[in-house]
Amino acid sequence: MASSKKKLEGLVAATITPMTENGLDQVVIHVGALSLKESQELAKHAAEIGADGIAVIAPFFLKPWNKDVLINFLKEVAAAAPALPFYYYHIPALTGIKIRAEELLDGIQDKIPTFQGLKFSDTDLLDFGQCVDQNQQRQFAFLFGVDEQLLSALVMGATGAVGSTYNYLGKKANQMLEAFEQKDFSSALNYQFCIQRFINFVVKLGFGVSQTKAIMTLVSGIPMGPPRLPLQKASREFTDNAEAKLKSLDFLPFTGLKDRNLEACS
Repeated sequence: MASSKKKLEGLVAATITPMTENGLDQVVIHVGALSLKESQELAKHAAEIGADGIAVIAPFFLKPWNKDVLINFLKEVAAAAPALPFYYYHIPALTGIKIRAEELLDGIQDKIPTFQGLKFSDTDLLDFGQCVDQNQQRQFAFLFGVDEQLLSALVMGATGAVGSTYNYLGKKANQMLEAFEQKDFSSALNYQFCIQRFINFVVKLGFGVSQTKAIMTLVSGIPMGPPRLPLQKASREFTDNAEAKLKSLDFLPFTGLKDRNLEACS
């Protein structure tokens, strides 16, 4: 996956797209679904079109109630594409699945031989740290998905990152990665704080997929279109406030902004 030594790039929700210095290296397609049959069909399709791996989220309508049930579900999906590396997407805030990732990884390759790693999108750094600590002899990829805590995860052994904010905060994230690799931890922390300032600001305004699409449109100039129902389009008030904050933190050019924040991160 995207090594902490490499550049982060914008990623879309359906794929995990690691980068190397020479461009795209792998494409891992997310094939999770509420139905086992649908997830298996998606896994087979991913193999047919030449994907480098598949990732699966836990089913969250009829929820697995313990580790063994969840692993059995994942095992059946992985078996539908037996030649592809398999990754588990851990995001309990959205799935409601409270099974700790540390517990899930214990002996998982005995059941799923193609298991290669984990996307960890949770703020429980104890759980994440134990995933790394207890699996040091295995070459698992530990991808972190909470963008505002990435530096902490890197210190704990994250091997990469996948996140929505890298679509528009990628430059600062790359600067943080470079500082971390150079052991310039003071600068790395400064970049992480800068990223947090923006995320903290938009969270207070009400932040989600719709708002992410609006910010991506602002930064890229490419219309991302409206979200699908039941999500609602980001309000003009949100977009205006987010644009001003992006400019004040040096994430956008200062075109016509009079109240520049002289203490913004650089």
